[in-house]
Amino acid sequence: MTNNLPPISSAYRSKLMSAIFSISIFFVIYFILILISLLMIFLLGYGAVKIIMFHANYFTVLAALGLFSIGLVVFYFLIKFIFIRNHYSNRHLIEIDRGHQPELFAIIDEIVQETKVQKPKRVFLSPEVNASVSYNSAFWSMFLPVKKNLTIGMGLINSTTVGELKTVLAHEFGHFSQRSMKIGGYVNQAEKIIFDTVYNNKEYENSLMNGSGHWAFQLTGIVSVGFINVFQYILKIFSDFLFKNNASLRREMEFHADAVATYVTNPREQVSSLLRLDLSSVAFNSSFMFYAESEEKYLPENLFENQTSLMKVFSERNNHPFENDLPKVDLEDQTRYNKSRIEIEDQWSFHPETDKRIEKIWKNETKNRPENNELAKNIIRGFDDICKALTKKYLTLYSVKNVGEVIENNERFLELYHEKYPYQVMSSSFNGYYERHNPVLEDVDSIINISSDSAKNEDWFNDKKVSLVHEKAGIEADLYTLNQLAANPKIIKTFKCDGRLYKAKEAKILIPRFTKIFEDLKAELLENDKKIFNYYYNIADDYDKEILKSKYKKFAVLDSEYEIFQNSINNFVPHTRFMSVTLPFEEIRKYRAVLIKNEKPFKEVLTHFLEESAYKDFLTIENKNLLKEFINSEYIYFNNNKYLEKEVSALYSVVNEYQAMISKIYIDCKEELLDFQTRLEKS
Repeated sequence: MTNNLPPISSAYRSKLMSAIFSISIFFVIYFILILISLLMIFLLGYGAVKIIMFHANYFTVLAALGLFSIGLVVFYFLIKFIFIRNHYSNRHLIEIDRGHQPELFAIIDEIVQETKVQKPKRVFLSPEVNASVSYNSAFWSMFLPVKKNLTIGMGLINSTTVGELKTVLAHEFGHFSQRSMKIGGYVNQAEKIIFDTVYNNKEYENSLMNGSGHWAFQLTGIVSVGFINVFQYILKIFSDFLFKNNASLRREMEFHADAVATYVTNPREQVSSLLRLDLSSVAFNSSFMFYAESEEKYLPENLFENQTSLMKVFSERNNHPFENDLPKVDLEDQTRYNKSRIEIEDQWSFHPETDKRIEKIWKNETKNRPENNELAKNIIRGFDDICKALTKKYLTLYSVKNVGEVIENNERFLELYHEKYPYQVMSSSFNGYYERHNPVLEDVDSIINISSDSAKNEDWFNDKKVSLVHEKAGIEADLYTLNQLAANPKIIKTFKCDGRLYKAKEAKILIPRFTKIFEDLKAELLENDKKIFNYYYNIADDYDKEILKSKYKKFAVLDSEYEIFQNSINNFVPHTRFMSVTLPFEEIRKYRAVLIKNEKPFKEVLTHFLEESAYKDFLTIENKNLLKEFINSEYIYFNNNKYLEKEVSALYSVVNEYQAMISKIYIDCKEELLDFQTRLEKS
């Protein structure tokens, strides 16, 4: 290790000491439990010998064996994780070497030299938008030196420049540039012990209780499981404490790895790659989900070409400019809509928030290496062929069948994608004012103002007005958070509001203030909406005046009913979830009885939706038939110890289509109103 790399911070050192303390406590408790299990083996073995010595026959030998096995079983329960190997599959990866990819290995060699870490043992290309350095996490890796493997996602390469890719790889190697990173390995093993003993032990317990079939050994299994449950309870007590400390340490590890990457590269490329990561991931995942949800109609030839296309589509929607043939995402783009004033640190998150990482990156020491704006995919030899091969591997990994039309043309993909996922955007004439705000006026007749002032366009859609919309949404979210904290003050210890630290129990004192702010913002936006209506009303002719009023009235009614229909879904859907998990037959019957009981009020709301609501005028014949069939049905869903697939499918189809109807009618009506206002302005 070289001494000129950034040292670990005081915060990192503090979290490290806390992690060492928690790991030490855990392993002490764990070692004590092992000693207790060994003592059980000795005492129960001694008792078994005494039983046989007292009177040796079939039953005493059986009892002695059962007694002795209890100790062995409990001991093996505590150490069985040592013998469990990770069966991590490499089938979705492609291994490469410097002979195949000399340019990529030149970058890796440069980072290895700068960070003074070991060269990776093996290098793989994966389909993901990610990069990682991993090693064998078997128990003995805590004591023996192990070489690390490097995996680079083609989705990442496809959405970065060479310089940006280097900063991402430097970050990954930065995790191993300090000896203190070894603590993470011990924490991982402690987590693995907890997982395998506390949360992943059902199969072991079932085999103990039912495995042999002999009543004596079944009785032994029941007693053994009783002891195991006690040991599990003790280990679980320490799990939350350990996990929280580990998450806290890992967040500091991320900051330190960022500092190493900044030092050996430069902050500009580091920040730009970090900010583009979410967009790139969404584009790749959306491409894959299109095919996964196509019901085997289509199959991709190259997912990464589709990823590139969707990055452009999503960038256009979000007004991201292009730089070096890649979207340029600013921090402001990510925080534009977040006006929350409440900050709660996620104690379970392994990664810090992006804005906090970027804030520290700009403050890190750096050698400020020159930027390399060449696209990273250009240095990968046989890029297209590798992309196609990884596409096939990725589809196999997620069991997407090799059937359907192969989409080779990117224009064809975009055509099908837009057809399946139509994008509705409110008219650009309003500067995004209506993206998170609805033009709801309860009584338009009472607010009509025919004065000359109301006929003036005062720019009710400027940035200040749009900011009010986002502030209202932020305050509304904050109020929800504060109410949750007030009702459950033990969820967290502290939170920040406007930069000031509060205890969780103090949340209730902030609720009145935030409620007042929310009501003020709501009133201010309502006044703005009234002026907007009057402006368009006054520039319209008599015929269009009536149309405008009609559209506002219709939308107000839809809005007033929307919450009723949405709540009907929210209240009903939880009663259907038992059908998506494996349960004993008796439990299924109990849940089914509750589901059928709750069908009645759900069907009553559906009937109102179909026959009396303002939404009924927008329903298609297919919509009406689907709803009527369900309303008139008497489904039982489960019979003769199996689900009735036709009835279950019909239920899910109704719920999904009902949700789609509500959303589509509401959005279409809103868009129609706004388009009409735009036409009035142009005419």
